Amino acid sequence: MANERLRIATSSYHIGHDFAPMAAIEKGIFKEEGFDDFELLTEGLIPNFVEKDALSAAMKERGIQIVLGAQIPSVLVQNSRGEDLYIVAGWRFVPQTDWYARPGIKSFADLKGKKIGIRDGGGTGPKRVLFNELRKAGVDPEKDITWVQDRIFAYHRTPHHVEAIRTGMVDCTASNPPFSQELEKMGCTLILSPRKLFPHGKPMAVIAARRAIIEEREDNLRAFMRGILRGFWFERDPDNFAYLADLEKRLRAASPSEEEQALSMLTSPERLEKRPLPVQGEVPLVGLRQIGEEMKDDGEIPRDFSVESVLKDNAAKQAFQDLRARTELEGQWKRVCSIVEKYGY
Repeated sequence: MANERLRIATSSYHIGHDFAPMAAIEKGIFKEEGFDDFELLTEGLIPNFVEKDALSAAMKERGIQIVLGAQIPSVLVQNSRGEDLYIVAGWRFVPQTDWYARPGIKSFADLKGKKIGIRDGGGTGPKRVLFNELRKAGVDPEKDITWVQDRIFAYHRTPHHVEAIRTGMVDCTASNPPFSQELEKMGCTLILSPRKLFPHGKPMAVIAARRAIIEEREDNLRAFMRGILRGFWFERDPDNFAYLADLEKRLRAASPSEEEQALSMLTSPERLEKRPLPVQGEVPLVGLRQIGEEMKDDGEIPRDFSVESVLKDNAAKQAFQDLRARTELEGQWKRVCSIVEKYGY
């Protein structure tokens, strides 16, 4: 293991998960941090809806030691079943995107028997937040809701999701300005605002790794974390919009997924600032514990399972301290801090 070339993969096939690592490669960031003997697989490791049951098996079959963008519930379930998989850093917070319901629906209780538009199934962060709110209102998200999966509900960058509510295709979905303003003019109800529930972000996806990487290759992991953190800083800086917009076009053109080829995410510099990336690589323990309690209540993990034991983030913390100690990066960090102050995460 000590001399083995590291193989890293994105768990999800979504192009947005490739921005930070690809920028770190193309801009020479990983090389600057002493992390250059690795292979990155960006086509996606496993479908989201089976990640919870088969993530570790997929990693073993492909020889992957570090996986990017794994859903927290997937890692907790896998570890609780005895799989060698741990959380080493944060990857994404729950997107701060508001959810709207058609006129006449005033609460989650009113969504019983209704249709909600989403991009993907599986245990994604936004869907889990919806599940929790539905259950609080006495609505069974598995039995009382029809989940309409379609790529028109991805990123909310086109008016198609507005038309979906207008025509009755769905009764509720997420939206962003300027389309959310159109929904408000239609009399739609703002039924859920993650930014109000989690003003400083709720952890959703993480970087996960095997124990041997954590214990036997700590220097490699620390170098990788320095590179990916700088990748996060780069990705959230609107001054890098032109490069990242071009990167997205190149990645989508090369993607084998017809869905990914047809989508577009980075439509303005402001979109970069809002990217829900943890600039210190943090996984807030309060959020992790909350997810663990929700999963225990749902019977997904044992009641006596220690969620904290899955978090092995020393390399991420040390990597962040390494970066903060370097005066040549002070300007970049101040830029990032101004963005965090603006959005709360």
